[in-house]
Amino acid sequence: MAENVVQSQARGHETRITICRPERRNAMNLDVAEGMIAALQAAEADVDCRVIVLTGEGELAFCAGGDLKAGAEGGPFVQDPADPEHFAGKLFDAIQACRKPTIARINGVAVGAGAGIVCACDLAVMADHARIGTPEVKVGLFPMTIVPPMMRVLPRRRLMEMFITGVPLTAEESLRYDLVNYVTDGAGLDDKISELVDQIAAQSPTAIRLGKYACHAMQDMTYPQQMRFAETLLPRVAQTEDAREGFDAFIAKRKPEWTGR
Repeated sequence: MAENVVQSQARGHETRITICRPERRNAMNLDVAEGMIAALQAAEADVDCRVIVLTGEGELAFCAGGDLKAGAEGGPFVQDPADPEHFAGKLFDAIQACRKPTIARINGVAVGAGAGIVCACDLAVMADHARIGTPEVKVGLFPMTIVPPMMRVLPRRRLMEMFITGVPLTAEESLRYDLVNYVTDGAGLDDKISELVDQIAAQSPTAIRLGKYACHAMQDMTYPQQMRFAETLLPRVAQTEDAREGFDAFIAKRKPEWTGR
C-alpha cells in the first residue's frame, strides 16, 4: 500500500480514519480501499476505540469517487481476473460488518465510492456545503458496486433518479431523504461528531456490538425469520457482564461501569 493515503488517529474513544489524497479530491483507488480496511480492522481490535469516524482530508471532498485519472494505478476499473471481488465492494462490506459504530464525517463532496462509504456507515453527519451523488453516467459508466449499499438507505425512485441523471443531492435533500442524520455548517461538523461519539461511548459496547450484528444479519430475512432470530439473541444479550452491570447500576441508582463483555 502506498504510504500516507490513509491515516488513522485515536482521539479518546474515537478512531478517525482519513483519506489523505486532497490533490485528487480524496479519490478512491486500491491503496485507499486497502488502507481503510486495514485501519478498520486495527480500530476494531483496539479496546479503547468505541466509535470509528470516516472522513476525507480538507474541506472540499469527502471522497470524489473512483480515481478516473488515465493510467491511475489501482484505479476503479483495474481488477484481477482471478479475484471477482472489487476493492470498493470489499471496503463497503468491511464497513457494514464492522462490530463498532461507524460515522461518516462528510466534509465535502461524496460521489461514487464516496456515496457508497456514506451509505455503508451506521450514521452520517454532513457539512451544509457538501453534496452526495453518483455522476458515473456522465462519463458513460454506471455505479455498479455503489448500488448495493445505497439501496439499503434510499428509496428506489430517488435512487434511480440519482443514478440515471447524475444530479447530486444537496445537504438539505440528503437530510430530507434520511441519507444523513445531521447537517451542520463546516465549523460545527466536529462538534456534532464529538457529541455523537460521547453519547455512544457512554453506552454498553457489548449491547452495541450484539445489536449491530443483529441488525446487519436481519436485513435480508423475512419478518418471521427476523423475529425468531431476535428471540434467540435476547437471552444472549441478557446474560452478558454488561447487562448484569446495567441491572445492578439501575437498582443502585449509579452510573454503570461497562467492561465490554
